[in-house]
Amino acid sequence: MRKKGSRTGNLMKFVLLVLAVFVILTFQQDLMVFIPAHAGNGGDDGLKVGAFNVQVFGTTKAANGEVMDVLGEIIRSYDIIAIQEIRDSTGAALPALLEEVNSDGSLYAYVAGERLGRTVSKEQYAFFYDTQTCLLIGTPQTYPEPEGDVFHREPYAALFAGREGAFSAVLITIHTDPDEAEEEIYDLADIVPWAQEAFGGEEDVIVMGDFNADGAYFDEGDYTPLKASRYTWLITNDMDTTTGATDCTYDRIVITDSLLDGYTGTAGVDRFDETYDLNSTMTSGVSDHYPVYAVFAA
Repeated sequence: MRKKGSRTGNLMKFVLLVLAVFVILTFQQDLMVFIPAHAGNGGDDGLKVGAFNVQVFGTTKAANGEVMDVLGEIIRSYDIIAIQEIRDSTGAALPALLEEVNSDGSLYAYVAGERLGRTVSKEQYAFFYDTQTCLLIGTPQTYPEPEGDVFHREPYAALFAGREGAFSAVLITIHTDPDEAEEEIYDLADIVPWAQEAFGGEEDVIVMGDFNADGAYFDEGDYTPLKASRYTWLITNDMDTTTGATDCTYDRIVITDSLLDGYTGTAGVDRFDETYDLNSTMTSGVSDHYPVYAVFAA
């Protein structure tokens, strides 16, 4: 016959077990509140790197709450994303965009180059990156163009590394001038050895952005030094990177073949209109370009 004290002891153990489970679940809920969720593609899924011409990004677009909400969602889906066509003489638009990106508790940062261009309509480049998955190494640099002034807006470069240790590369972004896209794309190959030397001998390089590499601006079938055997074009001629009625591959990502081992085989065009179920008016309000992306081992 079981003693009464034994039944009481078992009951106490059960009560203590229930209390322990309650405490653990409560603690986990607290963690879920205070640890920012990462919406990018880092970690086991790889490091998602992209480029996006945001089409005349300045204070007017920054004041549009609906557009900024979509831009924030897009940027948060990347670990590193290069932004082109920033036109803002006030210096207020980029901080506003960063605030929007981090409005959900994310921990992104950005670096931006100087305002560039031959006319009064100058543009900046910027890299937004998730500080939870990526590290900025050293100081970003604008390409110190030698005599000749080939580039209307000189490329902007920065060295990034993944926190998991597998990824490290110099990222170079550019927005070519449409009227001289052929010449600028031809000379982009000169940027690669400069970047490798400027960033401590880093072998792996990614050149990306709005090349205007299609249509009336550039013959996709023509040879250019950036098509040499040591480079791979991840955004291919059959991909449409424009949000409007045109079917053109203006935006590109090109990597040195030293990065092929770390490339996951995933690259493409980010159709944000489909992702966020946007109508044509809202889509064009965000940009006339789609972002392009590639995924690398983190």
